[in-house]
Amino acid sequence: MPLALPEELTNYQAGLRSLGQDPTPLMMLAEALIDLPDSAFTEVLASFNIVADQSDYCGDSDYGALLLEALADTCPDPDRKRDLYEASANRAGWFAAGATAGGEGLARSIDVKRITEKLNDSVPNPVAEMP
Repeated sequence: MPLALPEELTNYQAGLRSLGQDPTPLMMLAEALIDLPDSAFTEVLASFNIVADQSDYCGDSDYGALLLEALADTCPDPDRKRDLYEASANRAGWFAAGATAGGEGLARSIDVKRITEKLNDSVPNPVAEMP
């Protein structure tokens, strides 16, 4: 099933294309993560990160983080959803930490905050589930 792309991700891909980079291979690798058995997930995620690290940057977001977030948003499996949000938050945090100026860091931290909130929301609250 093709990944539903939010507008921000579609715009990012257009930016990559304008730089002469095809965003499709990384998107296809991301889509493969959703149905992998747990035994293969970590290895394929590591491969995804290697390829994503070679991607150009457009603006104040990391393409790999945005892809993983979009994938997690649509993932029906709660455990895999958490894994994807965690991987997305890690990439976004790494990208924000590489900012060279205060304003750039603040702009990059927007993704970190949004993704971390989704990650926290995806973790069941055992207190709330108690009768």
